Amino acid sequence: MNTITKLEKLIEKLLIPINKPRSDNKLAGIDTCLILFKIASSTNWSKKEIERVNFLSKRFDISKKFFLAYYSNGRKSVNAKLLDPTWLELAVALFLKALLLSLNSSDRALQLKRYNVLFKILDTIQPEWIAVDTYFEKSLMASWANFIEVLQENTEVMPSPQYALSNSNTPVTRGNSIPLTVLFYEGPIARAYLETISSLGLKPQKIIELVAAKDIATNKLVGRFLPKFMRSDYASSIQKNKIHYWSRNLIKTHPEFIDAISTEIQEKFEFTKQSIDNANSLRPLSDYSDNVESLLVDGLNDAVLFENLSQQPASALLFTGGGLVPSKLLSLQHLRFLHIHPGFLPDIRGADCTLWSTLITGHTSATCFYMSPGIDTGDVIYPCWLPPLSLTSRLDGIERQSIYRAVYGFIDPWVRSFVLRGIVGKNSQFLELSSYNQDKSEGNTFHFMSHRLQQAAFGSIFKASNSKLSSER
Repeated sequence: MNTITKLEKLIEKLLIPINKPRSDNKLAGIDTCLILFKIASSTNWSKKEIERVNFLSKRFDISKKFFLAYYSNGRKSVNAKLLDPTWLELAVALFLKALLLSLNSSDRALQLKRYNVLFKILDTIQPEWIAVDTYFEKSLMASWANFIEVLQENTEVMPSPQYALSNSNTPVTRGNSIPLTVLFYEGPIARAYLETISSLGLKPQKIIELVAAKDIATNKLVGRFLPKFMRSDYASSIQKNKIHYWSRNLIKTHPEFIDAISTEIQEKFEFTKQSIDNANSLRPLSDYSDNVESLLVDGLNDAVLFENLSQQPASALLFTGGGLVPSKLLSLQHLRFLHIHPGFLPDIRGADCTLWSTLITGHTSATCFYMSPGIDTGDVIYPCWLPPLSLTSRLDGIERQSIYRAVYGFIDPWVRSFVLRGIVGKNSQFLELSSYNQDKSEGNTFHFMSHRLQQAAFGSIFKASNSKLSSER
């Protein structure tokens, strides 16, 4: 009896104490229990069952939670509560079956998504039948180890990056101000962008600094009793210290590790040590532009930001982070938002894409595009595969979360900046760069990685990753 057959027998047993949910229940939207029951009741899955599995997988992959009901757009129903353990256990079995079925295909992205959601739900609930050293646990971990081995042996050699000029454009002259406004939200990405532009001997025509009116950790108003002219500076200082806390901590606690990353970025991506050090030193914004404006805002939906951008002259805005850009900002006809996504579009959309890209291909990648409503779906200006990283730092004694923070504090910003450097260095205007539409039906959208997949991705970046890290669940 093969593993799938044994699993189907188990699913039958799990269904015995479960009564079929009523299809006329009062829950608004799609009934999660009813969907799970229908999937579990079918042995030979058709396209319909696969679509149902995909819908539920995506829900859990995004939030690490299961609610009793969802609307058709994927949002949880207003009155829906969390699924109870009985149904969660059934979901584990169904996700494992979906994974095993996917291993017969050649779709690596689908297989990785299946592993990702299964490992996430096992972090929430681990039934006895898939506990450590059980038949199903051993089968799962053996298939995972084999999958990663095959993935790492077959990483692809990607083409070297080449940049094309936009129509009738010539590169700008060093020392000039470029017609680009940086929508600056404090963080490693924004700092790397400013240093990248500065390293070319250029300055953005304007920097609009977005200062968080509420504490990024507590969500309480910052300096509420201070005079308005003092509050913005105070809030900016608080925001800067909290956002860069972990990066600064890593530089102090693991200096050799961070130095090794910096050296690799210098060698492979050809950024200077001076640029990297400057980005980490958090220089005044006035060093980068002669026109800096600070706005105290409560997120990107703040009316103050909308009013300010409505009055800006026609310009391209370089988005540096701070949340999802609302449609009302993207609808401003005289502005175009430039964004650099750390993944090759449309192949690698979504979250944690520096890690997804490396795990799937052995290369990091990034894409410059004009933003539009949706997740990484705007008109593509330039997608790029970067030279592979081959860090050989030992990871012994470094916690997984610290490695993750190091990737997003010291690698991801320069992956994005690699593409920015080519775009800025080869063009003199940014409102009408040559671009092409994405087919939204193509490519893959990934979500945040489970711990297990993170560790596998670290193994692709840090070649000397130790056995303790790779074996940790």
